[in-house]
Amino acid sequence: MYYSRKYWAGLLFILGMGMIVLHYGYRLLAMILPIVFKLSQLDMNLYNSINSRIYQISNNGFEALLIIFILIIFTLVPWLAKDLLSGQLRRDFLSDRFTKSLIRYVPMESIKLISEEEKRANWWIRKGRIVKKHGKLVLKIPCSNNAAIIDIIQRRCDGYANQWLAQNYPNSNWNSIEIKHGLFITWLYIREK
Repeated sequence: MYYSRKYWAGLLFILGMGMIVLHYGYRLLAMILPIVFKLSQLDMNLYNSINSRIYQISNNGFEALLIIFILIIFTLVPWLAKDLLSGQLRRDFLSDRFTKSLIRYVPMESIKLISEEEKRANWWIRKGRIVKKHGKLVLKIPCSNNAAIIDIIQRRCDGYANQWLAQNYPNSNWNSIEIKHGLFITWLYIREK
């Protein structure tokens, strides 16, 4: 849940803003439209027709967004409970701390190619995550199939990753870094022994 917080938090924010706009936007239009119609000396029957149509759209839209908002909340609560009970929420917090410690600042004055590879390595490192697989903890960091980026990430992880994992998971022993090449993506794994 914490790992994909940007997506669901963004979705909830957009839905909330949509509900606010629909609710208060109608009230604002209901205050402005009569003034515009009176100043323009337009037919008030047309105003009543437009006002009722805007009210319907606003009301129906608000109710639809509210239903979607409630459904998402009812989906997030069991997800949170599952992550809490399985320990994945804690692992996601630790993964976030670990990946932030591996990210390096890339000065703009450096050579363009090197800085681009460093930025791409930072981007891939942010996707790293500690998960439980077959009863064992695994730190997995995706990489592109670019050898330079893989080398950068591997150099950043050498020594530091095992030390960090041993410190945060004192009852576990960790293997060295494994590189697994896939069809489209390469993964760096550090598995619990």
